[in-house]
Amino acid sequence: MINAPMRMKAALAIYLFIGAIDIILGVRYFSSKEFMSYHSQAVGAPWQEVDLGAQTLILALMKVAGAGWFILGFFTIILALAAFKTGSAVARWTLPMGTLIFYLASFAATWGVYQETGAPTPWGQSLAVIGFALLALVIDAPWSPRVLDTK
Repeated sequence: MINAPMRMKAALAIYLFIGAIDIILGVRYFSSKEFMSYHSQAVGAPWQEVDLGAQTLILALMKVAGAGWFILGFFTIILALAAFKTGSAVARWTLPMGTLIFYLASFAATWGVYQETGAPTPWGQSLAVIGFALLALVIDAPWSPRVLDTK
């Protein structure tokens, strides 16, 4: 069994936390039967007043977003466990980059909706996950050689 230094364990814990958040969001969005309350505020109407065609499109987009979050979470957890077991430099770079790419897009979308509509979108949560991913990246430091204690 590999006894990883505390910084590596801390980075792993952050990635596992991010992965769990992704899976929870994925399930929530994928299984929703209507849009979220901030969506209602953004479009200026409750779900029941939105045209059936628009409802169908919104739910389809929510399912795509949910699937994206779910698969990102699944791969984040699997890749984090593999990376911290093997020390793979590719995995140690891929973990934060995948999260950053996805959440920068999420932040841009939610910030844009907030700016245009004033709806209380979850842009802050996206920004927090970006911060966590950057923190894990700095703690893990994949640019430096990996030292594993195999005692």
